[in-house]
Amino acid sequence: MAALTFAVLTDSHFHAQGPDAGVQQGYPSDASFNARNAAVLTAVQAAQPAFVIHLGDLPHPVPGLAAHRAALDVAKRTFARLSAPLHVVPGNHDVGDKPHPWAPAPSVSVDKHAVFQATWGPPWWSFDHDGVHFVGLDTPVLNSALALEDAQWAWLEADLAAASGRVFAFMHYPPFLLSADEDEHYDNLAQPARARLLGLFARHGVEAAFCGHIHHPFIDWHRGTAWYLLPSTAFVRPGYAELARVGPGNGESGSERGGEYGRNDRGRLGWCLVHIDQDGHRVEWVRSEGAEQPRCWAPGLAPGADAMLGSIGPRCPLALTLRHAWDAVADVPADNLDPFRRKWARNDLSLLLAVQLGRGTLRLPLEDLRRPETRRRLVKLPSLGLRVVLFTAQGLTSADVDLLARHRDAIDALELIAPRHWLTGALPGERPPPGVPLWLSDGQAAVRDDAYFDHFPAAGFAPGDPLLQTLPACDGVVFRVPSQVDPWEGVSAAVSAAVSAAAVSGEDRVAVAQVLLPRLGEGHAFVDDQALACRVAEAALCAVAWPQARVQLDGFVDHDRGYYPRHGLVDRRGDPRPAWHVLCNLGRLVPEGSAVQRVEHPNGRAFQVDGVGVVLLPRHATTLTGVDLVTGQLSGQVTAHPLLLG
Repeated sequence: MAALTFAVLTDSHFHAQGPDAGVQQGYPSDASFNARNAAVLTAVQAAQPAFVIHLGDLPHPVPGLAAHRAALDVAKRTFARLSAPLHVVPGNHDVGDKPHPWAPAPSVSVDKHAVFQATWGPPWWSFDHDGVHFVGLDTPVLNSALALEDAQWAWLEADLAAASGRVFAFMHYPPFLLSADEDEHYDNLAQPARARLLGLFARHGVEAAFCGHIHHPFIDWHRGTAWYLLPSTAFVRPGYAELARVGPGNGESGSERGGEYGRNDRGRLGWCLVHIDQDGHRVEWVRSEGAEQPRCWAPGLAPGADAMLGSIGPRCPLALTLRHAWDAVADVPADNLDPFRRKWARNDLSLLLAVQLGRGTLRLPLEDLRRPETRRRLVKLPSLGLRVVLFTAQGLTSADVDLLARHRDAIDALELIAPRHWLTGALPGERPPPGVPLWLSDGQAAVRDDAYFDHFPAAGFAPGDPLLQTLPACDGVVFRVPSQVDPWEGVSAAVSAAVSAAAVSGEDRVAVAQVLLPRLGEGHAFVDDQALACRVAEAALCAVAWPQARVQLDGFVDHDRGYYPRHGLVDRRGDPRPAWHVLCNLGRLVPEGSAVQRVEHPNGRAFQVDGVGVVLLPRHATTLTGVDLVTGQLSGQVTAHPLLLG
């Protein structure tokens, strides 16, 4: 089949306009929802999707309030600008909450459905497009005992039974948040509808399902179906700020990033494009970041992706080291919308930020494969466009070898960080199974009297290490590029050292360059985001310039406590820093196979990319006109951001 692209968005929460508009506005940012949604629809229109699906909660005022119909009118006028067909499923702000004996919001009813249907059409529907079947469901009505529920079940069972080919489903309430057997709470479906729906999806092989309501992105898999929970285009449900290891920003005015105690964390807002082809589907998470005005496209940035917002790149040339847990589970307190029960959710934000950079590689500890719950998610990473390099400082057991063999399709290599005495004789433990390359890394630094004693282990060979000539048999060698060494010089030296060692050993070993993020002393934080963005940009260009090598970035999320505190590409709230945006935009602007060379420039380090331009890493603020690689916009303003000069 030819590639099919469509857009999905949710939880717009339009407000009524006029003198009474502020009645239902509890936060300063509420007044921006209509403008935020208008800007999103401009980006959606520019992407030219085949159709658009909305997962519910178009108005903010709940049914029964006078402002509900007025907000519906605003939403309908705004969506009228779309040229693509629009398909809407109802949310609880559209037709009432799912049945809840203690909830103050009005419950689902027939009369509320009549208002929805008069505005948007049937509350459930299906259609076929390019041989793919699309199904929209009314989830607020489930477990309601209304005749509408019985009618939908009868229709759904017949519709899925008659569907041929691949099936994608869309709804407001997700059946579950963390696991299919969790207790009911405000944000999931109660039994028995949950089990019935999941059983139908498994029986009929639904490929993917998309849900709203949570206002927070999550990814999961259940019995063959991929589940995507989407962020809102308007605001963040502040209770989910609990997933971060630091508190939300507390800017009352919303001017702080992460203001309003988590509700106005603009970096978490967005929508998605879904691409379907014969190989599967790919979800392109588009970050709207609460923009209230449409912005211009930067020349050279692909139409169909919102340049100013740092959308997905086709690939990430760097392997990203995730040292923090990327599947940590946190409790959401028994408070706010769920004051009488506790619930749990998984923090998927660092994983999603890696996915948003495009297809690429994650560098993870071997323990992530050993731990059953993490392994369940790790082996699904290829479906998100990600593969894995596993690292360990332990000899492999027979159980490790069995796990590596069973899941080799997800694994690019095993990196063994070995003390030097291991590297002068037989390696301990077992060898990786066929199909899993072995990379060796030096894991012991020398103790010297003329230098400050560093108690912390370091990995990676120095390019001139004589031990490189006598290493045990392996497929790759990991070289360390310290934070004080520029990536271009470090990667170049690593490639040359690997070639020299191969001439002696007779083995063709890949050079793996481990580029460390900038750091200061043990107790001094590195927080220079401009310098970090420049280092990441240079490392990415090295990966393009030397395709025979592998370039790994040692760090991704902020290390914000303990020794060597330093900024990463992502902060501890799960929001991107400038270096993330630079890596994303370079992934979209610099094609694989591009010729890259170092060139002289009076304003800083610079690299010529054939067919693209010059990437400048300024030493200081400059007013040169070019594409700002942090914002993705054409800029002639004073900036110290990396620039692409035409």
